[in-house]
Amino acid sequence: MKIYNQIFTVSQNGTTGTSVILMTRSQPFILTTMKKIIDKKETDMRSKKLYLMMLLMIVAVLSAACSGGSKSASADKDEAKKADNAEIKILSTEYTLPDDSTTKLADGELILKVKVSIKNTGKEPLSVTRRSFNLYHGDSKVTDVNIYDAQNERLTTATLNSDKSVDGYLYYQVEKGEKYQLEYAPETYGDEKIEPIEFEIDGGSSAMLESAKKLDDPAKALLAYTDITLFGKDNEDFEKLTGENKREIVTDYIEGGQKSLIKSMGIYNEEDVDKKKLNKLISAIQNAYQDKAKVKAVTKTMTSEEAKVEATITPIDSSDTQKRVQKRMEEYVKDSGKNYMSREELINPTIDVMAEELKKVETASNDKTVEVTMKKTKDGKWQLDLTDYDTEDYFSSFFKN
Repeated sequence: MKIYNQIFTVSQNGTTGTSVILMTRSQPFILTTMKKIIDKKETDMRSKKLYLMMLLMIVAVLSAACSGGSKSASADKDEAKKADNAEIKILSTEYTLPDDSTTKLADGELILKVKVSIKNTGKEPLSVTRRSFNLYHGDSKVTDVNIYDAQNERLTTATLNSDKSVDGYLYYQVEKGEKYQLEYAPETYGDEKIEPIEFEIDGGSSAMLESAKKLDDPAKALLAYTDITLFGKDNEDFEKLTGENKREIVTDYIEGGQKSLIKSMGIYNEEDVDKKKLNKLISAIQNAYQDKAKVKAVTKTMTSEEAKVEATITPIDSSDTQKRVQKRMEEYVKDSGKNYMSREELINPTIDVMAEELKKVETASNDKTVEVTMKKTKDGKWQLDLTDYDTEDYFSSFFKN
C-alpha cells in the first residue's frame, strides 16, 4: 500500500489528512518570506523560518508499506519426555524482548521464550499450570516474566482430560548465551513423589544466537528508511528488512520532495522552477543530514505485532543558516538595481542560495532520544507506523533551529 503521494499532498488551506504537521505550516511561512524580500516593510517574524520550513518539507517524507519477510529462528525441538501421566515437549525456544517498558533488562540480558506442549497420557484429569515449570541456571532459579501477547499466548492454568493436550509459552529473564535447564514437576498431594523431568536449553546455540540477532531488525529497518530518504544514501539491507522496493521508494521520495517544495513556495506554474536546481537543493539537504547528523537505534520492546525502537539523534544546527539565506537574498535584490522583483524572479536564486548555505551547517551539541513504533508484517518484515506521532518526532529531531 503506497502512501507517499498522500504524504506530499497539501490542500488549498495548507492541511492534509495523513501528512505530519510540518506540512501544514510550511506554505504560509515560505510565502511570507518571499514577500519580505520584495517588501522591506514586512516584519522579520514572517520570514524567519524560511530555511527551517524548507528542510521540514524533506524531513516530513516517510515511507511504509505492507510486504514480506521470514520466520523467526528457534532452537531445535526436544523429544517428548514423560513424568507420571504427563507427556512434555519443548516445541521451540528463542530469544525475545519485553512487551513493554516495565520489564528492565540489564546489559547482556534477554527474554527466553519457550513453547511447551503438555499431554495427559493417564486416565484421570491432569491439572496444568505454569508453576509446574521452573528454569534453572546451574543451581539458581531464573525469574519468570509476565508477557501478554495475543499471538504468542502464555501457558495458562487448565485441566486436561485423558489424551488431551495444551501448549503455550513460558518467558524468563536470562543472560544471553548461557545454558539452562527447564524442569517440569507435576503437582502432587500427600506423600506422593514424582521425579521431575528436565530439558537442556543451550542459549549459545547458533539458532538461539540467530534469534537474538533478529531482535535488532526493527532498529535496523528504521535506520534503513533513514538512509535511503533523509540521508540519500544506499542501504543494501533495506529490502531484506522491510520488503519494500527500494527504487520505488527513492523515486517517490524525490518526486514527492519536488512537488512539496514547489507547493510550499506558492508556485502555481512549475515551469517557473528549474528542476535541476530543485534536485540540487534536495541533494544538498540530504548531504547535510548525512554529513552532520548522527543517529543510533536499539530495539527496546517487542510483540508479535510491533516493536518500540529507541533512537538517539544528534541533529544538524540550522539556526544561523536561515539568517544567512535571508541576508544574502536581501543583498541579491539590492545588487539587482531593481526597485521591485517578483516572487517568480526570486525562486531559482533562493534555491541556489539555500543549497550553498546548507554546506555550512554544523552538528548540534545536544542529543535527543525518541521512541519510534515499527509495525511487523505477516512475513516478519518491519515498517514505519506513519499514524504514530513519534514517527514525526523522530524525523523532525534531525535538525535544530
